[in-house]
Amino acid sequence: MNTLKNIFTIVVLAAFMMSSCSKNDDALIPQQEILDYDDILGFYESNGVQKQDFTLDATTGGTFTGEDGTKITFPPNSLVDGDGNLISGTVDVAIKEIFKASQMILSNKPTNAINFSDENTFLLSEGETEVVVTQNGNSLDMAPGTFYQVQVPSAGGEDNDMLPFAGTATNDGGIVWNATRDGASGNSASGIVYNAAPSSYIYDVFETGWSNCDKFYAYPGAKTTNYINLTNSPNATETAVYLIFEENNLPAVVKIFNAGTPIIQSYTDSLPVGLEVTYVVITIENNQQYLATKSVVISEEEELSFTFEPKTTQEILDALALLD
Repeated sequence: MNTLKNIFTIVVLAAFMMSSCSKNDDALIPQQEILDYDDILGFYESNGVQKQDFTLDATTGGTFTGEDGTKITFPPNSLVDGDGNLISGTVDVAIKEIFKASQMILSNKPTNAINFSDENTFLLSEGETEVVVTQNGNSLDMAPGTFYQVQVPSAGGEDNDMLPFAGTATNDGGIVWNATRDGASGNSASGIVYNAAPSSYIYDVFETGWSNCDKFYAYPGAKTTNYINLTNSPNATETAVYLIFEENNLPAVVKIFNAGTPIIQSYTDSLPVGLEVTYVVITIENNQQYLATKSVVISEEEELSFTFEPKTTQEILDALALLD
């Protein structure tokens, strides 16, 4: 009988030890983050700047201020429906504010632009703003001859090269900016005014959607084309490539268009030779996100490749925050 008891005790102890080891081993294995998206567009939708909701009396107009200090002012009787009918009563206004390089990347809203010569270029931004107005779920716009005003806090101070821009969506969910005024006669004639106290810019917007207070990046030296080798990417077709730098506290975030090929290129002869920048590259494959970053000084006709590391969403957010 004692022998049977001893055997039973040994079996129970062995089973307990195996169970404990199994639990401890499981604890040592990091749990993979479960994503609710499987492509780069899903990454932007989940991690980009989220909208802020307000209500407005369309008849009387009014002013409201976003969390990051953007002030929007609608005049009275300035909204119309899709048929051009003047709107009265309460309307819903949703806004997004983007000031930081990290927000531009996470929202896929870079500072790529078209200059007055129809050339691809980029901007230094004082703030990107989206305004969407609806009533009972139907989109509204500004009545002909009217506009709303946007006031954005200034990080760079007064600059006569600042202009208002309007954004046009691109096929990859990004944006390209076009100036709405030429600025030939200075800010007062360009539809933008600098306000000293508090330091901010005020400009007029004639259509709802994305607007921007920016300046074209001016560089007197040589410019070149860079090439990005995505051979090492876990998923080249779902890879987003950004180039970031800052001047006078203003961010520039340039997205390099991905044509789905292993080698992609920047805008032709657009990158300033000798400028120090940071590349940020993000991709997703099989429910895993990957990040690559590299600081470089732009060289003529250079081809760059990257080392991708698996990252959680929080790790990506933390890495991008360091670039603001």
